[in-house]
Amino acid sequence: MKNRLIINLLLAVLLIALGFFTWFKSNQKNNDNPTLSGLDIQAIHSIKIHRAKDDLIELQQTAGEWKLLHPMNASALPGKVERLLKISQIKPPVVYPLEKASLDLFGLQNPLVTLSFNDHVFKIGQVETIQSRRYVSNDAQLFLLEDTFLHHLTAPANTYINTRLLPNGIQITGIETPEMTLHRQKDHTWRNTLNSDHDALSSDAVQMLLDEWRFARAIQVDIQSNQIGEDQVIIHFNDHQKMAFYLLKQKEQVILISAENKLAYTFSDIKYKKMTTLPALEAPDA
Repeated sequence: MKNRLIINLLLAVLLIALGFFTWFKSNQKNNDNPTLSGLDIQAIHSIKIHRAKDDLIELQQTAGEWKLLHPMNASALPGKVERLLKISQIKPPVVYPLEKASLDLFGLQNPLVTLSFNDHVFKIGQVETIQSRRYVSNDAQLFLLEDTFLHHLTAPANTYINTRLLPNGIQITGIETPEMTLHRQKDHTWRNTLNSDHDALSSDAVQMLLDEWRFARAIQVDIQSNQIGEDQVIIHFNDHQKMAFYLLKQKEQVILISAENKLAYTFSDIKYKKMTTLPALEAPDA
């Protein structure tokens, strides 16, 4: 009886050890697997997304910055690009040789999405019924991937647009709105020319206001708005450059529509008020 107990314990330990060894080797194999694209993430400079029912979405990296080229020209949202790049680095848990005669069985004959990283093209198909993994293929291989990424590829085109109103790193030298007209003077002081009091403004208050513009992010950005407001907002920056926006005020929100590309940036009316009101500080600098 005692010997049988010892044998059973030894068998249990052996089974646990075999299970751990199998798990370890499986994880080791997965870690050694190549990524889906086979590309280093730093080497990717072009992403194209063809959807079955939507137009092409094309992004390209130029001088270290990702831009949306289609369906329109705009700065791309960094977080969105990062999620797309992570798809290229997925390590497929299952890989088969591709039988092109069977493409229709996997939803790859007419794929939901065709995704390209540089010149590496992947078709995104249906989900298999056993482990709910998604079929993905290139020209030679069939992959089964965890179904955690499709929503990034089917999101509306406007969600790929950077929500920042102004380019990063610009030096604002003037702000013209219906509420105020601020300009930096030659002596680097600031004045509101809409105000009858032409005294220099508090530099701290002005910097706080400028930061509201520099770091302003819209609630949403829409493509090619047909709505045009009567008033304008003009931002002067760097060496006599400027950006103009049409101003459209609606209930509880304000829309700034770029005069250049007609992108419509939506802000809450509370945020717009902060962007057009100097903070109440005690006194301007001496």
